[in-house]
Amino acid sequence: MQTGQAIDNPVLQAMRHFSDWCGRDLTVRSTRWRYYALGQGPALLWLTGGLRRAAFGFAFLERLARTHRVIAPDYPPVMTFQEMAEGFDAILRAEGIARFDLGGQSYGGLLAQGYLALHPDPVGRLVLSSTGPADYGRLWILADYLGIAVVRLLPERQVKRMLAGSLGKILSVPEAERQAWQAALEHVLTTELTRDDVVSHFAVVADMIRSRLVVPRAFDPWQGRVFVLTSTNDPTQSPTDISRYEALLGRRADVLDMGTMGHTAVLLDPDTYVGMLERALA
Repeated sequence: MQTGQAIDNPVLQAMRHFSDWCGRDLTVRSTRWRYYALGQGPALLWLTGGLRRAAFGFAFLERLARTHRVIAPDYPPVMTFQEMAEGFDAILRAEGIARFDLGGQSYGGLLAQGYLALHPDPVGRLVLSSTGPADYGRLWILADYLGIAVVRLLPERQVKRMLAGSLGKILSVPEAERQAWQAALEHVLTTELTRDDVVSHFAVVADMIRSRLVVPRAFDPWQGRVFVLTSTNDPTQSPTDISRYEALLGRRADVLDMGTMGHTAVLLDPDTYVGMLERALA
């Protein structure tokens, strides 16, 4: 996408306005973190999906901030889950937040399960949206390592083109805005994300699996509730997810049906999505 086209893109313009308004920077062990803090009320740590840039959710975050204090980090190219968790810890300390609800969409839902396993005490409710249980067996490490090898071997432009294609297939947005969203996605992949960001996507999850972090006993001390937002037309979700969540987390999962809003319901209909989130967080 050309620079002029980027300037004219309404999605990118809204993202930049959002970032200028509530974006903050923090350095943790020489790693620069960018995160967004907005709103007043009960605190929610929101972990975004595989696009790695929380500002893609500007519309729903602004609406949710009417009733909540929302903290939403971008993901830097760290290579272990411990580094990821240390970043979340530092952001929460910087914002003076000791107790919070925890939510994650898609890839962020996997990170949320890992973070809850590390820190069950401060978390009230867990909201998982368009994601799956992080109860991976060790065979999944091989798949992640294969992904890392492919990313490191292929030319960076080809890696980004493949990633844009796969993300585009599960992107549910208003049809009239699809071109702008697709162009914004491609622009961020091309100009902001690096090969290390893509490696990090696989490496952090591989580290979670290798460390045996997300196992049922990790959630025994947690006293909260879990809510799962699902869409019938989301290809990343499985009919067995709910029973697996309940076995993993050791409690009943409250299911909120998003109908056919797809994988990125958060982008498709922010008002309806926030309404469902507020039901879970009430």
